[in-house]
Amino acid sequence: MTTSPVAAANPAKSFFLSGRTIVALMFLLGILATSFLYAYWTLHLMPFMPLQEAIVAEFPGSAPRVDGGQKKMHKDTPLILRIAMKSELDPLSENAEDQQEMARMRNRIAELSRSLDPLPGVELLELHIYKLVEEEAIRKRSWRLAMQQQQAEWSEIDERGRELTVQKNPPRTDAPATQAAPETETVTP
Repeated sequence: MTTSPVAAANPAKSFFLSGRTIVALMFLLGILATSFLYAYWTLHLMPFMPLQEAIVAEFPGSAPRVDGGQKKMHKDTPLILRIAMKSELDPLSENAEDQQEMARMRNRIAELSRSLDPLPGVELLELHIYKLVEEEAIRKRSWRLAMQQQQAEWSEIDERGRELTVQKNPPRTDAPATQAAPETETVTP
């Protein structure tokens, strides 16, 4: 068997990294990932931190998450400030006292948002209040407020941010599940 002169002149080089090089690359990757997370935290979330801390001070145990911006940057969409928070009250309760407390919470959060102004030029405030009932059960209700108008009213919205036009009522437990068809008499000739 003969070898070609080209193959003998250029033997195949194997790619080899030493252990030190691999460890140095791992440290570099860790430093880059940490830098990215710090930059994201500082640039995107820190402007909302004073409002988040004010909500926690006003409503202990609420674990608020505050975020904001436009839905799509290339379109003319309004600036939205979104707040999601936990509540001990059931947001779907029809009790008058619970509804008054929910209204008080919404109005206080609107006051805090206006006074701290984490997102200059914000047009809409979305508030999502939820209560954890069981492990996977959650009761949630959402509202929207036009921040540019001083005497604006809260309007209820669905999960996608669209205004509800018809109120959803929870199913009644005392109503029969199915209605029986009316009985008709049969006449035999």
